Amino acid sequence: PVWLKCRTAQATRSTRQAAGTLERHPIKRMTSVVDTKVAIRTYKAALKEKGADASAAERKALVNGVSKAVKSECAPYVEDFFGCFQHRFALNSCTDATVGKMLKCQEQFSAQLLASH
Repeated sequence: PVWLKCRTAQATRSTRQAAGTLERHPIKRMTSVVDTKVAIRTYKAALKEKGADASAAERKALVNGVSKAVKSECAPYVEDFFGCFQHRFALNSCTDATVGKMLKCQEQFSAQLLASH
C-alpha cells in the first residue's frame, strides 16, 4: 500500500539523517557558500573604495551570508543542542561535548569562509 511506502521512506530518511548520511539541500548550501564568498569579495572591494562608513550595505550582505552558510553547515549540531536544551540536558547524550561541537563547527566554518579571500 501507498501509506506503507511513505512510512518506510520516512523511516529510512530518519535513519540516514540520524546517521549523518543524508544531506539537506546540498545545492542550496553550495549556493549560499558561493554567494557568501561573492559578498566577501564585494565587501572588501567596497571597503577599499569607499571606506568603512560607506560600505554598510555590503557589510550587511556579508554578515547575512556568513550567518546563513554557518546555519546550514552546522544544523545537525544545533539540532542536537536544542534537543538537549528542550529536555533540560537530562538526556544521556547531552554532554559538554554537545555544546562544544556546535560552537567548534560555527567557529571553524565562519573562520574558513572569512579567511578564504
